[in-house]
Amino acid sequence: MRPDEAIEHARAEAARKRAAGSDREDSDVVRELEEAITGPVTPGQLHEWALIEVDTSLIRSTRRAGTPFTWLKRGLLRLLRQYTNELEAQQTRFNLGVLGRVNELERRMAELERERP
Repeated sequence: MRPDEAIEHARAEAARKRAAGSDREDSDVVRELEEAITGPVTPGQLHEWALIEVDTSLIRSTRRAGTPFTWLKRGLLRLLRQYTNELEAQQTRFNLGVLGRVNELERRMAELERERP
């Protein structure tokens, strides 16, 4: 199969899956992110987003015979667990630090707005 044929085949397959509803989970995630970007955000949502956690059940391969690749990916993740856990912990600490600073700035802004005549 030529590259241009592969692209068309992939697009047609994705359209078929969307029509069948099997791609629904991914579209729900995209919709939720779009709403979060454009809509109001609660402090609870910010705190939830700040916590980094890898869901290993989402690791999969989209190849036709992808099961061996999925197992390989999960095996690599397991081998590198100590490294990835440290990365997740560092990123979570940073995110929570930034979130704390944002909350402090919002508190100060609200205080200044109340004091303004």
